[in-house]
Formats: sequence, C-alpha cells, structure tokens
Amino acid sequence: MTAIAQRRTRRTIVGVVTAVVLAALASTMFAVGVVTLSNSQEGEAVGVDTRPREQFPVTPNAALAVTDESGRLASLVVMTLLPDGQGGSIVTVPVNADASAGFGLQRRPVDESFDGADVEGLIASVEAMLSVTVQRGAVVDAAGLEAMLPQVDPLQLVLPSDVVDTEGGGGMISTAGPQTFTLREMISILAAIDDDAGTDTSHASDVAVWESLAQTAPVTVSPDPVPLDDLDRPIAPDTVDELVARLWQGEVSVRDLLVVPVDEAENPTKTDVVLIDRRDSTLVFAQVSPGLVSTPNTGLKARIVANFTEEELATADGLYDSTSDLAVELIGRLVFLSGNVISVDTAPTGVPAVTIIEVADERQMQETIDAADALLGEAEVRVADRVIEGVDVQVILGLSYLEHELSRGGPATFLPDDTTVPDTVEGDG
Repeated sequence: MTAIAQRRTRRTIVGVVTAVVLAALASTMFAVGVVTLSNSQEGEAVGVDTRPREQFPVTPNAALAVTDESGRLASLVVMTLLPDGQGGSIVTVPVNADASAGFGLQRRPVDESFDGADVEGLIASVEAMLSVTVQRGAVVDAAGLEAMLPQVDPLQLVLPSDVVDTEGGGGMISTAGPQTFTLREMISILAAIDDDAGTDTSHASDVAVWESLAQTAPVTVSPDPVPLDDLDRPIAPDTVDELVARLWQGEVSVRDLLVVPVDEAENPTKTDVVLIDRRDSTLVFAQVSPGLVSTPNTGLKARIVANFTEEELATADGLYDSTSDLAVELIGRLVFLSGNVISVDTAPTGVPAVTIIEVADERQMQETIDAADALLGEAEVRVADRVIEGVDVQVILGLSYLEHELSRGGPATFLPDDTTVPDTVEGDG
C-alpha cells in the first residue's frame, strides 16, 4: 500500500503578493527576534540543564539516478527509510531541476551537468537543490535498477502521455492511458528520453511509474529482522542496494516536488529548466527526514506543528486547501526572514485554541514574544519542558493563527494550474 498525496498539483504562486507580505513582516520586531536568536550566545545554558532531551530519529537516505543507454540522466529520486529501518518514502526530482537552486546568474539543469562517473557531484547537486543532507548515492542503468528492485507481477499503470525513447532505439514504448506492464517494461519507461518532447512530460510518466512500484510494498513491515546497534536502533545500510531492499520491506509513499518556472530574464539561453520550490522541498524533508534537513540560513531553527483537522481548517473560509498549503506558506515566511525549518508535523489530530510557542532558552523569551504577534497572531510563549536537539523554537499552531490570517487577508493568491508567471518569490531560491 502507498500513501501517495494525490492532491499535489503543480501550481505557481503570485510572487508579487507574497513578496509584499513578507517585506512587511520583515519590518516587524520578528526580524529582530530572528537576528537575536541567530547571533546570541545566551543559548548556551549556564550550569546543567536537567530537562529531558530528544533527538530526531535516524532516517538514512540515498539519491538514485537512472540513466539511458547513452549514460544520460533519465530519472532521479531520493529514497529515505522510516525510523524503524523498513519502508519509507520516494521523492521524485525533475531531471531538469536547477542545480544552482536559483542562485547565481546561470541556470544549470541537473541533466546537462550530469556525469554518471561522478556520484559525489550528483549528491552535491541534490543537496543544494533540496536543502537536505544526502548520505549516499548511486547511478544505475535499466539493468542495474531491475536488479535492485523486487521482482513483481505485471502492474497496472495509467500513463499521462506517450513514452518515446529517441536515442535508445526503442521508439514508441507505450501510448498514454491505462496499461499493464512487467517490471522490465516499467523500468524502460524510467530510462527513456524523448529528445523531441519536454522534460515535464517524461517526469510525469516517471512519477506514475514510481507510484505504481510503491504499491507493491507490503502493508505491514517485513518479518525479516533489521540489524540493530547497542542501543537497539536500526543500523543504517552500507549501500544503496541495501537501502532499496529495506525500503520495499515496509510501506512506501511517493512525493512529487512542487516546481516553479524560471524567470526568462534569469534564463536568457532558454534552457529547459525548472526551479524546485524551496518551501515545498523543505516541507517534504522536514516531514520524512528532519534530522538531515540543512540549515543554510543564519536564523533560528524551528519545528512547526500544524495538526489542523479538515473541520478546523475550514474555519479559515477557504484560505487553505490543506494543512500542507498552510505549512508551505509559513515556511516561506521563515525562510525569507533567514530562519530554518527543520521539522514539520501535519498529522490531523487537532490544534489548541491559541498558538503555543516553546523556546529552548528562557533568555530568548522576550524577543520571541515581540516577534510572535506580527507573524503568528495571538500566542502563548513559554519555555520548553523538553529539549529537541537542534531546535531553537517549536511553534504549535492553534486556531488563533487562522484568525490572524483572516484578519490580514490570508496567504498569497494561487493561480490556475495552466497559468505561467515569473518566479519572483523572495527567499524561496
């Protein structure tokens, strides 16, 4: 069984509206609070801190690149194991994603700079794009991928478009629509490159294949034991092959990342390239692998808890389609203010009436109080009774946050899926 987010769509955002909102927030005391948190040495406790301490679970990951017969990059994913060491997630990455993550003057699609012999270079590109530490990587062709994956019976798959392999000599592999494929045929889709079609078209087929493959994972964890260390924690796999094997021993989810078009002014050569929305990639990896999310900004390290139910979210008069939309919006603001979001919990278990902010260090209370009203609305600020390693502030959103959003007009406006606007969101590159 797979827990695939079917509702995720590739929507673009009105950057002008978002930029204005964030610029206004940047002028508030919250900016002062962020700077204080990032620069202060007071966070180093005097004496012994006896509060319970928690660590994020170990979630090993790997970047896996699939090449065509000529060694060109055809498909790219990041696989992450669950804390129990079996099952996990597959995050699909467009092969034409900008390896520079929007920084600098030149756009660099991953597939253009790809070198199958340089696995470390691939890992570095993925880390820069997704703001997550990637521990291992592998480059395989179709035969290599087939050897990695479990042997399965023919699978049903609905292809969003025709699949053509131009250079591989395969020609038309399959037409769009519902089909039944063997494992080898599905892998041939992943390894196909159509030089006459846009990369977005082939990526949609890649996502469909990975989703179908994920459905072959068992509903319950395999009885095969996972090796444990002296503290009874799963030992991380040594190789990508072992990680892939463990992935298919438990439930697997597939996540596709939101992308935005690159501004023509920043892409004078009209390169086939897209920019991964940093807010969305942060959300995804802050959920599946919080211990490995990078913290490139100078500000605080935050954990967001947004446990809204559908009924609670409905009180926001349609401002948010889902809790994930809400989390992405808040992540964007924190990133704009030089903050880091390293953990996000969106389980729909219900929220408090008033937002609760827990600071790791009581000497940062006042700065946080000054910041909270402008960014989050009414909130109760208190010292955390337990410390989460690496987290400066935990924000547990309440109904008061939705009231705050309504009072200020809500988040940025979303455009229809087929609308194209320049990528102008500050702080999202």
